[in-house]
Amino acid sequence: MYFYDKLRDMRKMKGFTIRELADRSGVSAAYISQLENGNRGIPSPDVLMKLSEGLNTSYSELMDIAGYLESSQANQQFESNPVNLRRFLRENELMFDGIILTPEDKEWVERMLTVLFWKERQSSKSTESEPSS
Repeated sequence: MYFYDKLRDMRKMKGFTIRELADRSGVSAAYISQLENGNRGIPSPDVLMKLSEGLNTSYSELMDIAGYLESSQANQQFESNPVNLRRFLRENELMFDGIILTPEDKEWVERMLTVLFWKERQSSKSTESEPSS
């Protein structure tokens, strides 16, 4: 499988159109289309970085499929950068059980996560501060 096939598959798996990927990455839709059709060569590492951000995937994975990494490097485990969930919720069209979430739905999800993790932080603080007998 060639780079352009893998790029197209990754984009479709994420549910993005070429235009959406272009908007998310800052890479032009025409260039992405040419890449996916095999009419362009392997993009530069800078372009791969932008595409990885737009696809919400690891840079090292794109570098690997583009052939920039040697096989010994490709077999190593790379840490992926954590995704900011609050930003992800706000900036993406999301679906849950076949229902597309409205901005209000996403706000409620964000609020619930805030409460969940606030409670978690409070309980871990209280167990750390308990005096030992």
